[in-house]
Amino acid sequence: MNRTALTLTSLTSLAAFTACGELAEPRDVMGNFEVAYSDNLRIYIDGELVAEVEAGSEELIEWNGESFELTQVCGEEGNECPSEAYWRDAAVDQPWGPEYGLLNFVNLDDERGSPGQRMGGSMADDGSFTMLSGLGLNGNAACQVLGVGTVEGQFNDDASAIEDGMVVFTWAGQCQLGDNLTVHTELRLETDFTAARIGDYDVSSVTPEAPIDEEGLEVDPEEPAGEAL
Repeated sequence: MNRTALTLTSLTSLAAFTACGELAEPRDVMGNFEVAYSDNLRIYIDGELVAEVEAGSEELIEWNGESFELTQVCGEEGNECPSEAYWRDAAVDQPWGPEYGLLNFVNLDDERGSPGQRMGGSMADDGSFTMLSGLGLNGNAACQVLGVGTVEGQFNDDASAIEDGMVVFTWAGQCQLGDNLTVHTELRLETDFTAARIGDYDVSSVTPEAPIDEEGLEVDPEEPAGEAL
């Protein structure tokens, strides 16, 4: 889960999330959050939902007249499902303050990823957000091409929780799922989550990376909406 700039912009609509813009009303969502994952895993191939299963199971997935095992997609060592890879403890930072949509998540989980690692993204006026950098994916047993991960969700009115959260892993094609089954365009995995605010913003347990924008570029907290460093 090394930090990387967004490379597959088709995964999400960047126009809906503009980190450099001011929000209609200030929205303070800073704090430390504990993440809880659902057991579900949705598998899409070429945009078609082909299965919704329990992550970590040994399900046999049918698609296009062929079948493949879930573990070919995720669930084995070195081939993690979204709920196995993403952080369970994170701090939410607003580097430019509550007047702006720029968000950073800081990893406080000492077992997943690198403690202090940041994800960059942006929040809309209604509290919905998309984190666009920070979940760069390597190839797995099925897909040897670079993939992209995003994290989506929405803060409730008092920022005590994140609702409708979703971790998305997408690979852009050439995934060999069986002897006669090759996905040429897209394989996507989705897992739902919620998060509860457990305290004020506190990153003293880690050495946080410098603030970044939604493309993973370093920004100056003293110059809101300025150019990335």
